[in-house]
Amino acid sequence: MGGEEVSDMTSESESAPRLVVGAALVADLTNPSGVLATQRSYPEWADGLWEFPGGKVEPGETSREALHREISEELGCGIDIGRQLANPDSPDGSWDLSSGEHNAGLRMMVWLARPFGEITLGPAHRDARVLTAAELDSVKWLPGDIQILPVLRAALSGR
Repeated sequence: MGGEEVSDMTSESESAPRLVVGAALVADLTNPSGVLATQRSYPEWADGLWEFPGGKVEPGETSREALHREISEELGCGIDIGRQLANPDSPDGSWDLSSGEHNAGLRMMVWLARPFGEITLGPAHRDARVLTAAELDSVKWLPGDIQILPVLRAALSGR
């Protein structure tokens, strides 16, 4: 997608999926070797599971504006946004987050991002950990985030 915004995904209509954004936080956008995963503290069904930090795109926001806002709110830092970790089976690169009874109608776009400033976990997260490509399976991910791991693993391996 190369930085284009998905305007139809932010529609408030019932039939349009709701867009969520996430950041795969890395120290180096050119040669990423590890990603910062965060552990959820709520809601109850997600408590203790690991994720890419981020959140829902609000009406009137672009996906990139939402990503900056969400990371600032959740982690207290700024970010430089790199390339999208695109779903190869989706025209816009987004990922379907539906998992059983949770996240129905949500699609997520994920980017590599480099944080700057001090990272401070807010109430949504209880822990954070830097994981290498080989360590990605060492934590239990949110169901919707698991499908993104092969694309992330390739990015962390230089592909």
